[in-house]
Amino acid sequence: MTTAVLSIIIIAIAVVSFMWEKIPLALTAMLASLAMGVFHVMPYKYIYAGFGSTVVMMVAGMMIIGDCLFETGLAKIIGAKIVDGPFAKNERMLLFVMMTVAAIASAFLSNSATVATFIPLIASIVYKSKGRLHNKFLLMGVGFAAALGGAGTIVGSTAQLVAQSILVNTKGCRPLGFFEFSPIVAILCVVLCLYMCTIGYNLQKKVFDFDDISPVVIEEEVEGAEPKKLDFKMMVAGTVIVLCILGFIFNVWNVGVIALVGASICLVCGCKNLKKALRDLDWNTLVILGAAQGFAKGLDVSGGGKIIANFVVNIFGGADASVYAILIAGVIISTVLTNFMSNTAVLAMMTPIFINIGFQLYVHPEVLIIGLIIGGSTALATPIGTPCVTQTLVGGYRYKDYVYIGLPITIILTVLSCVLLPLMYGFKPL
Repeated sequence: MTTAVLSIIIIAIAVVSFMWEKIPLALTAMLASLAMGVFHVMPYKYIYAGFGSTVVMMVAGMMIIGDCLFETGLAKIIGAKIVDGPFAKNERMLLFVMMTVAAIASAFLSNSATVATFIPLIASIVYKSKGRLHNKFLLMGVGFAAALGGAGTIVGSTAQLVAQSILVNTKGCRPLGFFEFSPIVAILCVVLCLYMCTIGYNLQKKVFDFDDISPVVIEEEVEGAEPKKLDFKMMVAGTVIVLCILGFIFNVWNVGVIALVGASICLVCGCKNLKKALRDLDWNTLVILGAAQGFAKGLDVSGGGKIIANFVVNIFGGADASVYAILIAGVIISTVLTNFMSNTAVLAMMTPIFINIGFQLYVHPEVLIIGLIIGGSTALATPIGTPCVTQTLVGGYRYKDYVYIGLPITIILTVLSCVLLPLMYGFKPL
């Protein structure tokens, strides 16, 4: 048995375990990553390499900063202001506004950083609403919006930058424009927001039969007590999160370093005790993020991902198929694979393949690559492939919850993408 086939088998078993949920999600992810190494699908170092990745460090740092916003009382003051505003009177309206803001922010910031920033803010708003609003009906939608919004510009997600670097270094290809895929992403984001505030919201009401939980630790207040006035620690926490956002925008350092520096400043200034900060970290989410990168790497380096990709391409006729069929195949492949592995890995693997197919069909391949990027951003049926969706697990969701809510909109967005891409971009002959 080849390592490629073995990697597919490991992923298939992991998916079954994720759906079965008899084993905790984090443990399943860790076992899948271990299996990739133990059975020589990939070098041992990749088993745990993901735990030191930029994404994991960024999420850990932003979790600490988010907790500091609560620990100092600043998040509660902000939450109280929003709860008293017009958008928080209706949960669906608040969801629409938050998803819209998250999608726009993710086009320019790291989408994972955007979600990490939103999590404590949502928790604060829900806490101050005294039961009128719920974390579980808000968090998943924000994660979805951030995932899709990240495809809005060339810098919104690492996947686009990987594809761009390959295009730039390939003779006969041109680089993608900064806002080249913004029009189609904007349309898809509107559809996503409308779905989550209507059909998706109703599905959540039926499916989410678990108690609402806060994604961050909130100390109970004395009944009737007013939020504290701004003090030094509040100003430090508030300043740090603003500076982190600016750092993400202007790419001062990588997002992991920015978040860790911000968290360190908060801890040094006494916004939260270090031991308490480490105890309150959501280790479940961090383990899933780190381990998922491990087993995704196995699918990549073993060639298992290529087998899946080639299988789908051949269904549509291979290199002799029409360019429209190949575009549809690319969107579907990218969507399916990104539900189980990083969209960055998917784009790194698929971009050279589809560039060559484009040349064989005598068309400029850029629109095919845009299709791969869009497909990798509409994979919302699992919490595994996209880190900013994985982060929403802090809301207490189960694997099946993402399937119930995310699968219908993933199908809708995939079909819509296949229709819109040829109409909006067309195919330019070589």
